[in-house]
Amino acid sequence: MKNMLRLTDLGRNEIQQLIETAAQMRRIVLADYKKGPQLIGHVVGGVWKKPCASSTAFQLATAYLSGSCVPVFGAEDAQAQCLSFANMGADIIVTDCDNDNIYRTLTLRSKAGIINGGSRQFDPIGVLADLMTLYSKLDTLSNLNVLLVGNRDVNKVGELAHCLRLFGSSSLWYLPADDIVTVRKGVVLDSVKGAFSGADAVIDLGLAQFSDGERYYGSSGGITRELIDLARIRCPLLGSRHIVEGAMLKEYEYNAVSARDSCYVAMAMAVMYMLQRN
Repeated sequence: MKNMLRLTDLGRNEIQQLIETAAQMRRIVLADYKKGPQLIGHVVGGVWKKPCASSTAFQLATAYLSGSCVPVFGAEDAQAQCLSFANMGADIIVTDCDNDNIYRTLTLRSKAGIINGGSRQFDPIGVLADLMTLYSKLDTLSNLNVLLVGNRDVNKVGELAHCLRLFGSSSLWYLPADDIVTVRKGVVLDSVKGAFSGADAVIDLGLAQFSDGERYYGSSGGITRELIDLARIRCPLLGSRHIVEGAMLKEYEYNAVSARDSCYVAMAMAVMYMLQRN
């Protein structure tokens, strides 16, 4: 593996290897002494639109593996900045540029390993973190029914569906019938109760600006207790800590936000390690 651009290029064995490697890396994340030798002498260049989960995770991941990370935020020309990093000797370059064509250009013009930190169509590290979190909570990725709700981080939908199919699992996406703007991908249901019924896990993609939460979650404040109770017992919830119970916003006892954060950093560590090993 020389680059990490999209998960649709990978097979089951490669996904499994990344999850297993990240599980080892997560021990460093959760340890009192957070230092591994895997990136000693290596430099990571990061180009992000603004500070975000991706930028935080990769800076921490590089530090935990004894490498050096140089972040740049809000570059006027992301591609030019990435190429400058490559020309100046960076070993790995991470960027969250919306233009997916930039990633192909970088792989052709740079010897550095390129990581897609979140583009318009793909979010490989985020999806791998979701898969790792599901595995940690459910002890398997096989024979699962994973429900996606929301219409914001839709760049994850295609990759999640692809990866889950590799393990014999399926993903469903609930969208209200009157949402005519969001581009449908995979299996989409317009019955909210039918979508939640029997779900093994729920991933909240968040809401795009000006979206009415009640149409997507059953309440303007978030997913309701009534809906989440239709899913399996102790159903993990990724993407949100809270549900609406009655008229109150309460922390959902089986939310996986904290686990997912640590899995995100661990997966960033695993991907960079695999790139440098190859």
